[in-house]
Amino acid sequence: MKHKILKLISLIGILLFCFVSGQEVKADVDYDIAKNITTAKVNSDGSLSMKRAITYKFDSSANGVYYHQNLQSNQKIDDIKVTVKDGQNKGRKTENYDLKRSKKGYRFKVFHKIKGNSIFTVTYFYRITNAITNYRDVAELNFKIIGDGWDTDLDYVRASVIFPGPVKGLKAWAHGPLDGHLQVNPQKGKIVMTAENLAGDMGIEVHTIFPPKITANNQNVKNKNHRQAVIKQEKELARNTELKQKRGVRRSLWLIAVSIIAGLLGIIKGFRAKKIGFKPRKIRELAHNYEIPDVDPILAQILDTAKQPDNRAFTAYLMELAAQKKIKIEDYKAHLKTYYRITAIDESIVDESQLMKTLFNKIGDGTSFTTQALKKYHGKRLGNDFDFWAGDYFDSKEKQIYLPDSLINRKNKNMAIIILMMVISFAASVVALMSSLKFILVIVFGEALILILSLLALIFSIRQTGIYSEKGKIEAEKIRGFKKMLKDIGKFKMKDVGDIILWEDIMPYAVAFGLANKVMKQLKIEFSQEELAKSDYFYYGFASNTGKDSFSANFDSCFNDSISTGSSSFSSGSSGGFGGGSGGGAF
Repeated sequence: MKHKILKLISLIGILLFCFVSGQEVKADVDYDIAKNITTAKVNSDGSLSMKRAITYKFDSSANGVYYHQNLQSNQKIDDIKVTVKDGQNKGRKTENYDLKRSKKGYRFKVFHKIKGNSIFTVTYFYRITNAITNYRDVAELNFKIIGDGWDTDLDYVRASVIFPGPVKGLKAWAHGPLDGHLQVNPQKGKIVMTAENLAGDMGIEVHTIFPPKITANNQNVKNKNHRQAVIKQEKELARNTELKQKRGVRRSLWLIAVSIIAGLLGIIKGFRAKKIGFKPRKIRELAHNYEIPDVDPILAQILDTAKQPDNRAFTAYLMELAAQKKIKIEDYKAHLKTYYRITAIDESIVDESQLMKTLFNKIGDGTSFTTQALKKYHGKRLGNDFDFWAGDYFDSKEKQIYLPDSLINRKNKNMAIIILMMVISFAASVVALMSSLKFILVIVFGEALILILSLLALIFSIRQTGIYSEKGKIEAEKIRGFKKMLKDIGKFKMKDVGDIILWEDIMPYAVAFGLANKVMKQLKIEFSQEELAKSDYFYYGFASNTGKDSFSANFDSCFNDSISTGSSSFSSGSSGGFGGGSGGGAF
């Protein structure tokens, strides 16, 4: 029984090994292909003796490399040898590789432990049969000597076709990147093709004809003339390439024109911007203001930031309701943490907005809700309700008096036009470069100048366009001076500003500006417990807590967690793709 179990375990192990070794490993390996030096020697029997040396630069460790050699159905490889060179070691033959045949050709898989930040070279030696076809008048080799199935780009490529000796009447053409270089030397019987930064899906194809006596022992023979057909084919390809290049140049010129026109339109739009609206001074330029703003804390935050109110503004709104005796806020402990219960005293406030309805009716019991329950709430509804609440407040008639939508829209429109023209100009220049490299210097330096001028025009337009009315500018400066006073709390005596009742009115503004804890700490230092007890805030206890246990910090945290949940995510998967050709990578 024990013997049978051991045999079963061994069989499972062999099957697992075969399965793993038969799969393409898709480990995340970071590497570059520095060189691919390939030589194909032409033999008299029409075969090619290949030497393919591929040098990798690894930034991460790897278990080996692989290479696909695609062939036609009547071709095969033999005389196989593989050598590896790691670091300073000389190249040495290895038997630690796997060779499998498929319908498309062969796959080498070389196993070798490779360290990160190292250089590794593997050289494949093999012979390809039936590589050349002999006709009555010429012999032809049409071979994608560098395949188009690489996992990454190739930094440098050199592919050579070597004949046994001088070849009179040797003709050769190369197909691949337009910036590649072809050198044909009939006297030495040599064809050399080089390219830099070759795209992994590009490849290089060599097409050559030569006297059939060079491959006199070739069995792959066709009894017809073929020279003129090859020349005609290559002339047609050359003509198509030339037409393609001309079309690319014309397209590039048109796109350059589009880039210039779009850029100029944006630049002109920016520098012709007329001065409109008003701009309040920055907070650093203002003196302290000890007077409570004429607007409520929510609008004060809007006028300070020129943005929709955030969750701190809503917290301030609740504190104002507490001061007006419309709600009651009480602290309590749960699992050693401080939470708060918000109870509606004036039941009409529950119907003031959809946000309040959700808080009291959905999260709470209809008359109250807790920050503990708020923290646990998950769903899109609360976030959507808050967005509507903030949007309605930002669009309110009172806000329009200080921060008119007409000025905001005017500024946004100018910025959008200038930025759109910049994007069009830049995109057109990029596509122009992709169409033709003939005007590379003109495009690069011209577009750089356009972008610089466009940015200057954008800055000028922004400075010219104010989004506040004159009344809004005055009120915003009062608010910022008031905020500056709160920021500098501790540098002056709070009692000089007013008694605890006044600071009770100031607290919602401190919450809206994110300064509540700082103000509360200073209040507890400068006012006695008897004075603080006069405040309803302190009577309920929620305003006496500071730090993370304060009402503003606790409600902000719980509320922000809830309105951030329930967002949609991207879908995964693939819509399809394909790849092929000789090439390789690492695993």
